This record gives sequence, structure tokens and C-alpha cells, in this order.
Amino acid sequence: MIETIENIPPDLRLIEELIIELKVSSRNIAIYPREHPAVRNSLNRVYNVFKKIFELRPGITFAVGKNTLIIDNYSPDKKNLLYKQFAQQLRGLNIAYIAFSTSLTLDELYKFQCFISTQGKDLSHEDIRETLSKYSLSHIEVGFIDYEAFSFKDGKTVQEIPQEDLWEQYILGILNGTLKIEEISEEIGEIPLDTFAKLLNILYKDGIDKGTSKKIISIYIKKFFQRPFSNKEIKKLLAFADELPSDLKDQFLSTVIDTFSKNITITAGVIRNISTDLIIELFETVRSNKIPIPENLNNLLDIISDMDQKAFEYNTVGANLLVDDISLPSDIMDKLSESNLKEAISDSFETSVSDEYQNEIKKILEFDASGIVSIRLPDLKKEIDDDFIEKIFNLVILEIMSSNLISEKEYLQFIENLKEQTFQFISTGQYGQVLQIIKLLRLNVEKNRFSDISSEALSYYYTQEFFLSFIDSLKVMGRQARDEAWQLCEYYDEKIIPFLMDALINEDTQTFRSLLMSLIKQFGDTIVPEALKRFNDTRWFVQRNMLYLLTGCKNKEIIPYVRQYCHHKNRKVSFEAIKCLLSQEDHYGIDIMKKYLLSESKEEVEQAIVLSGAFRVKEMVLDLIQMLRKKGTNKADLSQKIAIIQALGNIGDPGSLDAFSEIVLSKRLFFFKGGLENLGVEIYRTLKNYPYKDIDDFIQVGLKSKNEYIKSESLRLSKMRA
Repeated sequence: MIETIENIPPDLRLIEELIIELKVSSRNIAIYPREHPAVRNSLNRVYNVFKKIFELRPGITFAVGKNTLIIDNYSPDKKNLLYKQFAQQLRGLNIAYIAFSTSLTLDELYKFQCFISTQGKDLSHEDIRETLSKYSLSHIEVGFIDYEAFSFKDGKTVQEIPQEDLWEQYILGILNGTLKIEEISEEIGEIPLDTFAKLLNILYKDGIDKGTSKKIISIYIKKFFQRPFSNKEIKKLLAFADELPSDLKDQFLSTVIDTFSKNITITAGVIRNISTDLIIELFETVRSNKIPIPENLNNLLDIISDMDQKAFEYNTVGANLLVDDISLPSDIMDKLSESNLKEAISDSFETSVSDEYQNEIKKILEFDASGIVSIRLPDLKKEIDDDFIEKIFNLVILEIMSSNLISEKEYLQFIENLKEQTFQFISTGQYGQVLQIIKLLRLNVEKNRFSDISSEALSYYYTQEFFLSFIDSLKVMGRQARDEAWQLCEYYDEKIIPFLMDALINEDTQTFRSLLMSLIKQFGDTIVPEALKRFNDTRWFVQRNMLYLLTGCKNKEIIPYVRQYCHHKNRKVSFEAIKCLLSQEDHYGIDIMKKYLLSESKEEVEQAIVLSGAFRVKEMVLDLIQMLRKKGTNKADLSQKIAIIQALGNIGDPGSLDAFSEIVLSKRLFFFKGGLENLGVEIYRTLKNYPYKDIDDFIQVGLKSKNEYIKSESLRLSKMRA
């Protein structure tokens, strides 16, 4: 099937950016504490992307496949390793889907990231679900894969099943061509037989082509016979096949026979696990539908079914019967004995399989290779990997070149080898290997070891051609080799910054821009001269990006340049300028925020509130308290008050507690049902940020609350205080 434009979400770029930022944020949270700048910055980036998405849609749901995520029946950039890793991380927690709603808070986002970042893989599904329930994520719904509980509602088509249902996403993904069968083979293999029957019928009614349905059936059959089964399961399988439309029935039975014929292990498992009567019934069903049976299976069937035959040929290995290399269990041999067949055919015992062949099979079955194998398979695979061999070869060359045991001619030959390897290393993202080459050449220049040759070779690594090749490689391999990429950038220091800046300005892809900005920001104050130069570019997004890069720099010289952008007509630029000034602790940015709190623009007010909390601006506390104390009777007022409580909580100034107390102890009710209680819950979420000696009254009140969250949080705080 061909992917159509209609399948692609209109906010695809934002979605792809969100996936990347979620992955980066979860990694930071797993490493650093809550107040670390890396955590704050990455969380804010994720939160801002969510806000942009919520401007375009009321919420967003991610369905989780084996190695991919699905949004609106679309799977973004399946080759992107970061997306794959994030999907695998979620799948490792048995998560089927995640739904984020528009009222999502920064605190909830942090808790969710904590949950997916810190859960051990050895936890049971029940433990994981119980852990999640403790996080109180009211605006994030997490669904877990529950194969046994899944079923389609009677009379409903696939389009009528609720969107959050994982299996619908898989079915639609197959029909729309946005998912490959192989990508969800594990999921298909785990579906109960009854559910698979319904799924197959849905696909059939929607006109799935024969090639695709055959692949699905083939995967399912293999998985079905690889898991434990009984006579009862085989009977269900036969009943299921009988209810299928004729052409699907033919496909199904043909696939069963094809699997038996080609996979001896599966066939032997069937023989061992079900009765001979049922084996005969299975093959009779196949024959009655005129499905051709391969010769090897016909031979097997003849031995099992023709119990009255006086003379047929067979051999044994131990107590088991051997037919076409399939070892039949002894109970079948016993049944054959009961028919007195052994005595009848004793004279023709050796005509089917020779002693020599039988002895070879015995040796294979009994041979134990563990004593002579000195290397584990993963280690062996690593040692024969092309990249690994190339890496070792490079290390050997560098070791020889650092010695005094080679001639000038040999050294020149090694230089040529390094040039070829450099191209290979750059194109495959092995930047650490390139750095080793550069350091070796520099060391040889310093030690006067073929210094002219070394110097000339070294000069290539400082050319525009090399830097541009490195940038091109980063676009493809940078995210997979981020650490090594930074090591190489760090070595070049300010020499490479202009090339990274130029690439950022001219890049259209959000994912690559994000990588470039993360690399550039790590240079710290070193980027200031190049960033200031690029303010001459009149494009708003260039100015916004430069302000973002300067945020966090401690160079006071940038303040006059940044202030003028606080009043930029594009709000994205002006907000970025304010953030930059706040990171410099410049009071001009605080004055602008105070004005924004009084603005008629809802966006400006919200941004000022969020920035106050994100940068912990104590000068904003009184203004925020004044806004909190204003009466509000609608949902918008409540939402704003919640944001104010969150901002005050992040600041953690004890002066906020009086205003909080008025809400907690108030007898008033908001017009919006549950409003006052929601504010109370938000207050108790933030109390951990205040000195314990100042929140004792809140704890005592909370312990008597009927709200379970407030009560449990108060109990936790009381224990910590003690």
C-alpha cells in the first residue's frame, strides 16, 4: 500500500520534535535531580512543544508498536534511531498508548518522565501499573497492553472502536500501509485465537490483498505453535478455520501445512503435544479442502493413520520413532506396538533409514559443544563486525605511526590509509576515531616525527571541506553518535562554531536544528561573538535561535543587544529575549514580565506566569499573589490560578503560604465544579518546596481531608518533617 498525504498529520514537525524532546528529557531526568538546569531546560522545551500542539488539536495520543510510535494512523520516520529507542523504552514497560490532554501541567510532565525513566525492566506488569497510579497523572492517560482482556465489541466495525484501543491502531496501520507486518509480528503472535479470528475477518472485509493476509497468517501460525498448546487449542484452531470465508480458509490451512512441512521443530512439537486422533483429524480437514500435502508430511501421516497396515518401514532413536528426520514420541510407538505392527515389520526395519544415518543423528543429538566453545556468540558477532574490524585496523596503524620503527615511505603509505579511513569514519559517525587520528598527527608534529608530512596531513582536518563533510555527516549520524560528535566539536572549540552556526541558520529540519543547538550551547560563552554577528540577519527565527543559544551565558556584554528584542513584534522572539535576560538576572526582563501580567493578551499573561516559576523570580511573588487572590468564577480563571500556584511553588517563597492558606481553609465554592478542590490539590503538590517549619498547619488540615491525594501527600510530608 502507498502512504498518502492524507495520512500525514498537519502538525507532523511538532510531533517529531516532541518525540525527540521527550526522549532527551527522560534521559536527563534519569541522570540529574529535579532542579538541575538540564532537567529544567529539557522539561520546558517539551512543555512548550506540547502547548504548540494543543493550539492545533485538543489532545494527542501515541500508540506504541514494537519499534515505532503511531499518531493518527501515521508512524513518523521509522529509520530514526531515537524514535525507535523511545518506542522500545515504552514497550519495555508494556505501555500500549499514552494520551496527553490540553490541561497537562509541567509537574505532571516531570512525574511522567520520572516514571518512564526510572522503572526497572525486571518489574512485573502489576508492579508497573501500581507505581504509575501513585503519580496522580490526571491529564496523562497511560494504557497497558492486555492481550487477554482485549476483544472487539459486537456489531462494531474497526472505525467505531475507540481510538485509544491499541489493536485498532495496528489494524488501521496495516490497512493504511503505515505499518509493516514485521514491525508488529510480536503483537500478532500474542493475540488470542478468538481475537485473531475477528481481526482477520475485519482485514478481509476491508479488502486486504492476499499477499498481506498470507503474511499475517504465516506469522500467527508460527507464533501459535511456538507457544504451549493442547488438544483443546487445536480443536479451537480447526473450528476457527471452518468459520473463515472459503478463500481465507484455503490460505489458512495452506499456511498450516506449509509451516509443518518447512519447520521440523514445530511439527515435532505438534506430534508430542496432541493425540494421534487429533493429528489425523487435522490432516483430514486439510485433505477435505483439497489442500496439497507435501510428500514428507504424507509419509508421516501414513505412519500415524494407517494402523492396520502389515508392512511399513520405520526406524527408532532410543524410544522414539524417526520419520523424515522427525523424532516421534514413545507413546506413538506404544500405540504402534498395540497394533502388533512392530512384529509384523521387523524384517524390513532397516529399509527406511540406514544405521549410519541413524548413528549420525544420535551423535548430533547427544553432542555437547559447550566444553570446546571459548567465546560467547555476542562477542563473536562483535569481533566479525565490519566497523569493529575497521576500528581495530585503525588503532594498529596509529600505534605503528606513533613509533620510531617505520620508514618515511611506510609513513606516507599509512597517511594515505588514514585519509581513506577518515572518509569512512565520518560517513558512519565514528567521530571518536577521527579525533584519534587528529591527535596522533598533532603529537607527531610536536615530537618532530616526520613533521612535514604530519603537518601537511593535519592541515586537511582544518579545511572548510572537512568541516562541511562533518556537518553533512551530523545530519545523518549525529543523534546516534552525539557524545562522540561533541568530543570532536569540543576539540576544535571556537574554530568549528561558525560552521555549526551557518548550518543551523540554513537548516529546514527541526530534528537536525535541535541537535545543532544542543551542540552549540555546550560551548558556553565561547559562542557569544558568533551569535552577536548573526543578529544582523533580519529573519525572526534566526534571531530567536540566537537568543536561545545565548540564554544561560554569563557574559554581561550581551545584555544591551538582547534588551532591544524584548519588544519584537514576533512573540517567540520577545519571549526568548526575556528568558535570556532572566538567565542573566537582568532586572529589565523582570520589568517586562510585570507588564505582561497586566496585558490584555492571554498568551503574554500565561508566558509571564510560566517564566516566573521556571526562573524562580522572587520579585514576581507579590504580583502573582495579587492575581491569585482575585475572584474568578470560570474555567479560564481556574486554569490561570493553577498556573500561578505552580509558579509560586517553583519559587518556594514562604510569603506565598498566606494566600495558599486562604484557599485551603476557604468555605467558598467556585462556580466551576470541583474548582476549589483542584486548587487545593495543586497547592499540596508544591508544599514540598517550602520549609517544613512553615507548612505544619497545611499538613494538619490535609491529614483530615477527604481528598485522597491531599491526605496521602500530607502524610508523606509529615513523615519527612519528622
